[in-house]
Amino acid sequence: MKTRFTSPAIFVHCIFCIALLVIHPVSAQTTFTKRTVASGFNSAWEVLYGPNDSLWVTENKAYKISRVSVSTGQKTELVDLRATDGSINFTSGTGVQPQGGLMGLAIHPNLYSADPAVRAAKPWVYAAYVYNRGSCPGTNTSCIFTTKIVRFEYDGDALINPVTIINTIPGSSDHNSGRLVISPQVEPGADAAHTQYRLYYTVGDMGAGQFLNTTRTENAQNVNVLEGKVLRFNTEPDGDGGQDNWVPNDNPFFNASVITPQDYVFSLGHRNAQGLVWGTVNGTDRLYSSEQMDRTDDEINIIEAGRNYGWDQVSGYCDGNVDGYRIGQNTSADEENFCNNTAAHKEPIFTVFTAPSSAMAALMAQSNNSLWPTVACSSLEFYGYNVIPGWPSSLLITPLKRDLVYRLKLNANGDGITGDTISYFRGDGNRIRRITAAPDGLHFYIARDLGASANGGAIMEYTYTGPTLALHYNDHTNPRVVNNLVRIYPNPFAHTLNVQAKKDMRKPLKAQLYNITGKLVMEKTAYTNTFSIDVSSLPAGIYTFKLYNMYDVEMQIEKLIKQ
Repeated sequence: MKTRFTSPAIFVHCIFCIALLVIHPVSAQTTFTKRTVASGFNSAWEVLYGPNDSLWVTENKAYKISRVSVSTGQKTELVDLRATDGSINFTSGTGVQPQGGLMGLAIHPNLYSADPAVRAAKPWVYAAYVYNRGSCPGTNTSCIFTTKIVRFEYDGDALINPVTIINTIPGSSDHNSGRLVISPQVEPGADAAHTQYRLYYTVGDMGAGQFLNTTRTENAQNVNVLEGKVLRFNTEPDGDGGQDNWVPNDNPFFNASVITPQDYVFSLGHRNAQGLVWGTVNGTDRLYSSEQMDRTDDEINIIEAGRNYGWDQVSGYCDGNVDGYRIGQNTSADEENFCNNTAAHKEPIFTVFTAPSSAMAALMAQSNNSLWPTVACSSLEFYGYNVIPGWPSSLLITPLKRDLVYRLKLNANGDGITGDTISYFRGDGNRIRRITAAPDGLHFYIARDLGASANGGAIMEYTYTGPTLALHYNDHTNPRVVNNLVRIYPNPFAHTLNVQAKKDMRKPLKAQLYNITGKLVMEKTAYTNTFSIDVSSLPAGIYTFKLYNMYDVEMQIEKLIKQ
């Protein structure tokens, strides 16, 4: 087999040189204002930009999901799981607790629609949480937990009618991961029932080999165990029956004879992937992850079906820096052998700090994890808006060790990084659990975790105040991309213009009409593939129709005539 092993010298970044992450100064024009949207959360973990300009927040210790008004900060409790789910058999602050508790949250795309009928058809919200504490040998030893994923219905005021998708995911006091995301497009299947949005979920290695879990078996390489994996589910039952209702039949390890853990597995070899986000670059959707590694090499990965991301045989690149050392439960890592002989292995596209081989002995002897060069990536956001200069097609990384956000610029294909990290959003010393961007590309919302404080969690808003990119350029600087993706009818039109997308596109869609002088005369934002525009007020004449997706990518241009 042709070797893929690479000289360590190529990837020597620096060890213990924390300043490396801010080596590139941020332009003075890249400025933000800061305000507190809401506070008093019992460890805010997830924050999503939800329907109707609201933020949806999970509290990992309180087991509550709330909706927060962006403008006023008013909190509306949607569900208290400790009150509604009797299977949660422990209370906050008693004995060994799970890392995370109530973790990931995902909102079905239909709920973002402006059409009440579309929202009512699939009013679903998905949540992942640890619900059971099993055997606990002692107060300060490893406990065996169990995690479930549940689908709720949103009735406008509360989350009701929970349906369990899976309730057999392992849980732990460490490395539960727990991020939930939904595919940006409907994914194909054998028929209509199997063609639907998919749900992706990260499961960590349960902290095997460290702290309270030193004796726990490392299963990241075992495809028959859910630990150390990215899992993939249906967002709605596909009609196959029983547990199979929630398993996509095209999962890479699917076995139709009987549902076993491997049927849910999408990728393996993960340590603690707490960041997971879809991004679209140059028309291609990719699933990006950020992953916490041991002492060195926090990873940025592109997640693909059936691929192996190396843990606990590899940390970061195949550069040999951990060879001979214990990583996880692996008593003597052999990166070269694994990388050269595992066809499914996929390297990261970037590592946040890579310690060279010469520094590994000292690093492995350092027991204080606060001094390890890893930054403990806690979430990942894709910035695809054409607003802030230099930012389009970037990944935003939040770390637990630093109260700031790092930005990585993706290349033109979205499959690599073009530069080093640049930092923003410095705060007051607290940890960041999550960052999400508003649809306008100007506002960012950050969940801060104040550790043990029962009411210390806060949601912060950062608003960009510098110069913006022009959303639309003339033909000389930005040649129009005209694709036959949309049907616009009738043409000529009179009172109503109908728009029908021939494929699902990332919402919201923005439709614009320009008159013959180039003046914008009408604009509409839509959250469905098919919608209508009332054009009865427009005078007769020739108009240009433009359609943009949520990333301000120009999807269609067409000349129209008003009778």
